Amino acid sequence: MINTVGSFSLIWLTLWCALTVIFRMVYPLVRPKLFRLHPRHGVDLLLTWWAAPMVLSLLASLMLFAPVFENSLISPHCHENCIQHAPVTEQWALAAFGVLLAIVVIGSLLIHFFRNLAKGADMQRQLSALSVSQRGYRVLPSEVPLVFTLGWWRPKVFVSKGLLEGCTAKQLAIILDHESAHESRRDNLRLLLGRVFVLLIPKRWRLLVSSDLQVLCEQACDFEAAEKHDAVSVAETLVHVGRLLRSSVNPISSLAFDGGDLALRVKALLAQNSRYRLQPWQLLMIILVLCSALMLALDPLHHSAEQLIAWVDSTGTNFYPSDR
Repeated sequence: MINTVGSFSLIWLTLWCALTVIFRMVYPLVRPKLFRLHPRHGVDLLLTWWAAPMVLSLLASLMLFAPVFENSLISPHCHENCIQHAPVTEQWALAAFGVLLAIVVIGSLLIHFFRNLAKGADMQRQLSALSVSQRGYRVLPSEVPLVFTLGWWRPKVFVSKGLLEGCTAKQLAIILDHESAHESRRDNLRLLLGRVFVLLIPKRWRLLVSSDLQVLCEQACDFEAAEKHDAVSVAETLVHVGRLLRSSVNPISSLAFDGGDLALRVKALLAQNSRYRLQPWQLLMIILVLCSALMLALDPLHHSAEQLIAWVDSTGTNFYPSDR
């Protein structure tokens, strides 16, 4: 049992690492196309792109070890006999290492995810206790201009007294529509998932992906606000709020409507009609291409895994026991 689980874990993690490297190498080619899409679609595709290495490697590994796929998608071949088989190592220590490594990796991701969930929930409780409820948002008794959406499952919009005093009624309406879009879209949860999916890649890569995801989330909410107001008014409000926030020290600017990447957001708003919306048939085609590629790759993956495990097992132990 442990040999099967350990082999599965090693193959999954190896495929995950390999696909992550491939997706990172291809990302510079895909990135400009994501920013030509409507940001609502760009966010979802970007999140899917970085979730794909983990998900596709897991699906491929499950298919390698599932008898139904072995019989239909993997070409028959013989070792000691011609019975279909999964690529399993005979070295107990290697299998145990695979299980341990999988536990460490999955545990690290879960700890990071739930720790951030707990920190965010705790911060939301503290700020809720300090604030006063208004129509659809909470007012913080601070002269520092602040506005942000905080929370995971039930986000809340927080606006400081300093920001309320520095904005007109129309600007406040635009700001609240923008933040309400974050609230309904649960963008904080999207950003957290994005950080989890890229947690195992080098920091320089993580920063680029997190920045792109943040910008697309902000643009998506800018576009939603522009559906209720005109794009020029939203762009002017962005500039105004950006100036307000830069004029003072903002301790949680990473969560705020702070005009981060302001030029990109304003430019996107003023050229929003040029952003392309994906059609349902295009999404279906992407899914079909991925499924087809996964099935076509299963046979070479099986043989590659066999060769790698056979090389590791080349210590005198038979790769396939005689009773198979």
